[in-house]
Amino acid sequence: MSTPATPRRVMWPLYAAGFTTAFGAHGIAANLGGFSDDAIGSLLALGLLLALYDGAEVLLKPLFGTLADRIGARPVMIGGLAAFALASAAYALAGEPGWLWAARLGQGAAASAFSPAASSLVARLNPAARHGRAFGSYGFYKSIGYTLGPLLGGVLVWAGGLRLLFAVMAVLGAAVAGWALAVVPGVPPLPRARQTVRDLARRLGDPAFLGPTGALAAATAALSVGVGFLPVSGPPPGWAPSPRGPRSPCWRCARPWCSPGRARHWTPEG
Repeated sequence: MSTPATPRRVMWPLYAAGFTTAFGAHGIAANLGGFSDDAIGSLLALGLLLALYDGAEVLLKPLFGTLADRIGARPVMIGGLAAFALASAAYALAGEPGWLWAARLGQGAAASAFSPAASSLVARLNPAARHGRAFGSYGFYKSIGYTLGPLLGGVLVWAGGLRLLFAVMAVLGAAVAGWALAVVPGVPPLPRARQTVRDLARRLGDPAFLGPTGALAAATAALSVGVGFLPVSGPPPGWAPSPRGPRSPCWRCARPWCSPGRARHWTPEG
């Protein structure tokens, strides 16, 4: 006798959690160096901010996985979403550069909790015969987050800067957390071997892992430099910053003046 499928109303919050982690990662990362008042102008600062989010995920996922094994995946997912909302709201309210670093670290730590927990619940709430379809749907909505993150994030940053984007992230995280709290049922934790940071370090040092990962990292770094870092590194040779003022000529928008503070514009020297 076949096991009945999990109602879709239970799965939707899990798909939304997958969308949130993807949208939060790419929506902000793609727009940290954009043309806004609070954009990051230093390549070093931009690279460190990008690494901060991913580094927190790499280091903390084993710890939150252990916690999920002990208390269950549902509370870890809901707590991670709530923490994501709080971290996003911190910078949206403060708007100071230091809070941007703290918020990005908090977002990465929160994503390391709710992302694998949501994936675990997808597996636990669906029978083995339906895992392919369930994980396909989960990956589909996560891919939508990866795709729409840079686009919607760019629109929000254009409209109100990074603070508006972080505010939307806060509302999204809180909404998905409340939705999951109301709809997703609890499942008992499964006993399994505990993974520690030492186990992670041992696996990361395995030559079978280092070779392919190093090649992928080198290719990704080259692509990032070509399409990501270089466009925000500064003006082309022979160009200097235009003076800020109510009637500053601008070659970018082809107008006799620019709105101060809305974008970085450049004019020929002399």
